[in-house]
Amino acid sequence: MRHQNLLAPLVCFAATAITVSSVSADVVQLRGGGQVEGSVARIDPGKAPYAVVQVDDRIKVAIPESQINRVAEAEKLAEYREKVAATPAEAEQHYELARWCKQYLLHAQYRYHLQITVKLDPDHSRARTALGYANHEGRWIRVAELQKSRGLIAVGGKYRLPAEVMITQNRADAELKSKVWQSEITRLKKLVARGGDRAVEAQAELAAIVDPFAAFAFGKELQDTMQSREVRLFWLQKLAALANAPAFEALAKVGLSDPDSVIREQALEVLREKAPALAIANYLPLLRSSDNAKVRNAAFALSYFPDPEIAVPLIDALVTEHKKVIPANERTNVAFNNAGGGGMSTGGKAQTIVMRVENLAVLTLLRQIEGDVNYGYDQIRWRQHIAAKLSGYQGDMRRDE
Repeated sequence: MRHQNLLAPLVCFAATAITVSSVSADVVQLRGGGQVEGSVARIDPGKAPYAVVQVDDRIKVAIPESQINRVAEAEKLAEYREKVAATPAEAEQHYELARWCKQYLLHAQYRYHLQITVKLDPDHSRARTALGYANHEGRWIRVAELQKSRGLIAVGGKYRLPAEVMITQNRADAELKSKVWQSEITRLKKLVARGGDRAVEAQAELAAIVDPFAAFAFGKELQDTMQSREVRLFWLQKLAALANAPAFEALAKVGLSDPDSVIREQALEVLREKAPALAIANYLPLLRSSDNAKVRNAAFALSYFPDPEIAVPLIDALVTEHKKVIPANERTNVAFNNAGGGGMSTGGKAQTIVMRVENLAVLTLLRQIEGDVNYGYDQIRWRQHIAAKLSGYQGDMRRDE
């Protein structure tokens, strides 16, 4: 009997009246390391299945299946012993045997034959790699040591720069703190809703929050359109006071398409004062959206940031193309026959049409940026105008045609 290095919880017990289905097995390999030999039976009571190992005539060991790596069947181990006996003392032969062991999840045997391989051939690259070595400047060194010498640290099975790990940890910490604030703000809101003296205290506590990690929770509250305008303006003011990236992201979202024009315009005013570059970076890509409503909304939002640098993207968005699918039951076909008669029919296949849309909001902003120049929706002339400005041309393009 071998019973070594047991890390999993084991329970010895006498035979019971429970019916089990026996499985011919030899070795139970544990997740924490070590193994138990014996005849194995499996019991499945429903919630927590486990295996029973008959170690000898007197001892049985119960092991939760969650603690078992695998059960190596006796037949496969017998085949392994035959292969060992037939394997010559050659590196490649032991490497192939190691691969066979890995295929059948004989982990201890797999590693043992890899070690025999590199003992017979110290430069066997595949075995060295499998054992966690790398060839560095002509010598084999453990990957862990090599990465450590490069200043990397192991996290989750991968090697990363300490700064990257710190950023990840900080992000996780920020997410945790944000969730705590979401819970706290929800609690205080409930107290305010109940009224009474405690409501006044809760409202004062909300007003006193200055932790930057509360911005995400404030942003969620601001985007809740079921709340009154007064309450939403309170959340907006809290975000304006925090003035950090999560706060500006929330303000940019409501500034784009909030159904309440007062909330939308107040958000844009805050962004214009405190984060114009971030707002432009959020809205400018939307001018290329396939959804024309987003193009119009983006143009309106950008009107709060009339920067000459955005003239070229605006010209591109003056006239945009958008696909529209007409369902089969909405199509109407007109047909004429050889006798001059005609008729109308509906149905057929759905049809996709491309619509060219002139965007007034974009033109309005472009004229706001370029003063008294107005080329309407003529994108070519607008581009010529911008090119002339950039080249320092002093003539009058309206007369130099």
